[in-house]
Amino acid sequence: MPVNATYEYVEAEKKFQKAVTIKEKLDTLKEMLSKAPSHKGAETLRKEIKEKIAKLKDKAEKQMAKRSGYSISVKKEGAASVVLVGLTNSGKSYVLSKLTNAKPEISQYEYTTKMPEVGVMDYEGIKLQIIELPSISKGYSEAGKGPSFMAIARTADLIVIVLDGNKELNEQLFIIEDEFKKSFVELDKDIPVLILVNKEFKRFLCSYKVTSLEELKENIWKKLDLIYVYTKLPGKEKDYPPIALKKGSNVRDIAVYVHKDFIRRFRFARIWGKSVKHDASQAGLLHKLEEGDVVEFHLK
Repeated sequence: MPVNATYEYVEAEKKFQKAVTIKEKLDTLKEMLSKAPSHKGAETLRKEIKEKIAKLKDKAEKQMAKRSGYSISVKKEGAASVVLVGLTNSGKSYVLSKLTNAKPEISQYEYTTKMPEVGVMDYEGIKLQIIELPSISKGYSEAGKGPSFMAIARTADLIVIVLDGNKELNEQLFIIEDEFKKSFVELDKDIPVLILVNKEFKRFLCSYKVTSLEELKENIWKKLDLIYVYTKLPGKEKDYPPIALKKGSNVRDIAVYVHKDFIRRFRFARIWGKSVKHDASQAGLLHKLEEGDVVEFHLK
């Protein structure tokens, strides 16, 4: 029992001990996580609960894929992986063709896409993997190749839900959310989500960020919570392409990315960009970087 555990946490823990099915265990673990103390002394406890949740989700997906007789995976490449999901004829293939170099079959017929289609989106030189999954329908997560497709979605860094603006939006979203729930995935909790209202854009009030096709590329980048940063050698122009880092990263983070010896040999860095008041300012390893910064390393 954790230090200063609440009555609610203790009760949730008792439920977990009695849980039999994976779904029951997942539900009680999530309840335990929500009721667990939030003080620093309970960090280890919260980490352990999250690890148990991740292992159970992985186990559940493997079981569903085994029952379906299919196992399909897509190797993750690029700075991040983005998955497009939607009902049939929502326009996912068209969206993939507009974002990337991919040339998927685009048709007015239903269920044209049979297997995942993969393309690469370029954002200021950063390569992002875009994966279009075959159309979702009721029962998708529990039959045929569906469990394997949902496993691909769960490993993504961002889910883009493509809705047909000519049809009822809430109905489409409900079906998609329900299939993710059946796969033990809570959208915008387990995975960040972006809603694309495709074909005919209209205002749509929901709990997720909503975008049009024209603004999709920019909003994908923002939702990934990444920044791009350049490096350069003294006396040279900045290197291209830039490097993608998590928002909030510092000079140490980019030094480790460039070369493992840079930390040991580090003297100082010079920075050009938004994170400094004056270009070519000298900075240490803990200096926080901003998008578009140029970092010049000076080593021992």
